[in-house]
Amino acid sequence: MFKQLIFDCDGVLVDTEIIAAEVMTKAFTQFDIHITVEEYLTTYTGKTISSIFNSLLSPEQLQNISLKDFTHQCDVDIYNQLRPVKGMQKVVRSLPFPKAVVSNSSLWQVKKAVKHIGLEDIFNERLFSSEMVSNPKPFPDIYLHAAKNLGISPELCLVVEDSKSGVKAAVEAGMTVIGFTGASHIRNGHGEILLEIGANHVASSPEELNALIEKLTA
Repeated sequence: MFKQLIFDCDGVLVDTEIIAAEVMTKAFTQFDIHITVEEYLTTYTGKTISSIFNSLLSPEQLQNISLKDFTHQCDVDIYNQLRPVKGMQKVVRSLPFPKAVVSNSSLWQVKKAVKHIGLEDIFNERLFSSEMVSNPKPFPDIYLHAAKNLGISPELCLVVEDSKSGVKAAVEAGMTVIGFTGASHIRNGHGEILLEIGANHVASSPEELNALIEKLTA
């Protein structure tokens, strides 16, 4: 029996990934990096900005920019346009289990997102950011850190993730994972990809997610 529900933030609770793709692809042009929104969604969704920079820029280019300033401005642009994944608030509130958020985003971003969609009272301080560990998703560190702090064994955690990196992290941590494909950035075939890399189940909408969790926890 599962005793803890864990939600990713971006692309699960809030529909930020398409906004992030638009903001980031525009911002990258100042470094003469030109990628499309589709390319960004396919390749970089769920990754940290620093890891994206490391894969796109040369060491010389990285020395000449302030990653902190760039990240902050992108965060502001993205989180000024926050919107919830339609129907997810109702699902989160209806499920009678302890709930937490585990995200690659900064703790500031996670807190703002949870507050924006009116779920502060549900998650309280059970918010975990990759800032808290050495390695972000797809490494399992943040999920293991969350389980330890929640006082729960990883195998008793049921995780909802939308990205490849998130699914990999949760699977590696020994948790059961539902791949969520109900946000606006998801493209055809993404559910199959999540299953291939280890997701145990896939839900294509908040309603389907609710029914699946009820079935798995019955």
